[in-house]
Amino acid sequence: MKKEYLILILIIVILVGYLVLKKEDGRHYTLPEPPSVDTEKIDRLTVAQTDQTLDFVRTESGWTVTSHAYPADDGAVKKMLDVMSGLTLSALVSEKQDVVRYELDPSRVLTVTAFQGETPVMSFKIGKTAPTFNHTFVMLENDPNIYHANDSFRTHFNKSVDEFRDQLVLSFQEKDIEKITLQTPEKQVVLTARKPAEDEGQDSTPVFDYPDGTSPDPKTVSNLLYSLSALTCDRFATNTNKTDLKALSPRLTVILDNGTSRVLTLFEPDGDVSVPATSSMNDYVFFLKPHVAEDITSYALDLAGLTPPEAEETKE
Repeated sequence: MKKEYLILILIIVILVGYLVLKKEDGRHYTLPEPPSVDTEKIDRLTVAQTDQTLDFVRTESGWTVTSHAYPADDGAVKKMLDVMSGLTLSALVSEKQDVVRYELDPSRVLTVTAFQGETPVMSFKIGKTAPTFNHTFVMLENDPNIYHANDSFRTHFNKSVDEFRDQLVLSFQEKDIEKITLQTPEKQVVLTARKPAEDEGQDSTPVFDYPDGTSPDPKTVSNLLYSLSALTCDRFATNTNKTDLKALSPRLTVILDNGTSRVLTLFEPDGDVSVPATSSMNDYVFFLKPHVAEDITSYALDLAGLTPPEAEETKE
């Protein structure tokens, strides 16, 4: 009986020893440190996928994207740079190069490289987001292992050219506008700002008059200016430039003056629900979402006295 106890105790000791050794062996690795980068010194960034490589270049006026040097959304670029400067590995996931499982295979991987001058200072691969949504699977340069990186950031890099472009096409301070000119195929209307009378209040909202001294509905003026003050487009045209639109008759032109003229021109859609447009503050033809263009047009037609009767009835 004592012999059986001794054998049982020996088996338990062996099992405990095995488990302890296995646990220690499972921890017997040191996570590598991603290269430290100074984002202020990075002047070029590439994001390579199977079907495209996006090249971002820092210029004196901000970041540009692609060889066309489209102005890039600085906020979107900053998110990528923040990921690179703060990249932190939290666990070793696989030493088996199981790239397909983690979407690090050639057809889905994103390869990000940052440059200082012509010198690459950091490069790593981005796979899918972990099921927890708090980590992202990554691989470091010249390292075959797959790691957990803190945070979910694949979407910051996995975008189209249009999504990375700066889509702000018109901007101004409403209170600074001194004159509004509305041009349609039917007529032109000019509204001029004046100092508000004492009984009209002294806030920063401009008060506008028609040439005959009458005043438009201030709420409609405010709505128009608000809708234009930080106007963003839906997307940019790929095969159309401003010269191509010169022969067309605009559906609406809005000219805003405050010492400098800002001009927004809307055209009729051509086989597309989105509305083509141009801005003096942007070099490219772009499209506005239908409801955005409809709001702008509605306010302008109201102020020009061209609102269709059925629209007036609907508002009532």
